[in-house]
Amino acid sequence: MTRADIYGGLTAALNDGPISTRYGRDITGKPTALLVIGDGTRTLGISVTDSSLDTLDQLEAAVAELKAWALRQQQLKSLPEVA
Repeated sequence: MTRADIYGGLTAALNDGPISTRYGRDITGKPTALLVIGDGTRTLGISVTDSSLDTLDQLEAAVAELKAWALRQQQLKSLPEVA
């Protein structure tokens, strides 16, 4: 197993996306797969080409956790304010 390669520190605001996937081949013909956030010239691509299924399971679990957090925040906003 190899660690994730981070090429420079970065923070991206997901906001309303878009989020997509891209498949293709690199310059040597090797199949590639990317998770892409954003569009046009403002994109962040996360290569999953060499990721194990376990790593993709971790990604799926992290997204589920973030979704649950966002739902809780939405529910908290709907509660009446207490003085």
